[in-house]
Order: sequence, then structure tokens, then C-alpha cells
Amino acid sequence: MLREFVIACVLATPVCAFAFTGNDLNKLCTKTDPNSRTACAAYIEGAADGIYNTIEAIGGTSGPQVGQYFCLPADVKPQQLTDAVRKYIANNPDKADFNATTMVSLGLGKAFPCKAER
Repeated sequence: MLREFVIACVLATPVCAFAFTGNDLNKLCTKTDPNSRTACAAYIEGAADGIYNTIEAIGGTSGPQVGQYFCLPADVKPQQLTDAVRKYIANNPDKADFNATTMVSLGLGKAFPCKAER
């Protein structure tokens, strides 16, 4: 009986997972209540940290590496990150349906590009 229930639940589950898009992130970030503002900043900081750690795992972040999208200054503020991502989404509406983490990468890359090593 339990086996049939599990199979029925699996079959009833949607095939594609919900995707949090750049549009969704922008809607969250435009809200003015404290919880939404905190969630927006936390998502962007978390995505940036995840991207950074992924880059570190594939070759380092000491300079422009293959796949490195952005280089954040040591003194960057969370609001600067949020502003950069929201500006990128606003200026690129054709990409707003991309995954939100992709939009974080692209927005931070535009605002905080890596300087070429010499």
C-alpha cells in the first residue's frame, strides 16, 4: 500500500521544477517590506557566494579565469550588489526570464568586471 502511495505521489509531481527567474527576483527586490528586502539581499549575496565558490573550485579567483564573471571589491556593500543586479535586469528585459542566479552573475559581471592581469 505504501509503495503505491509513493508511486502515485511521484507521478503527480510536476515534471519541471519551479524556476526562480530574474523577473521573480526583481519583483521581490522592489517590495519595500523588511522581509522582502532582506530576502532579496540574502538571495543575491548567496548566489554571488555560490558562484564565487564554484569558480574557486574550477581554478581560482585571483584574477580573470575561465568562467569568472565578476570580481567584487573587498569593501562592497550588499545594497551595491542589489542595485547592480536590479539595474542589469531593468536594462536587459529580454533576459529577465533567465534563472535568477544567472542574472546575478550577469549583473555583477557588468557592474564589477574583472581587470585583466598583466
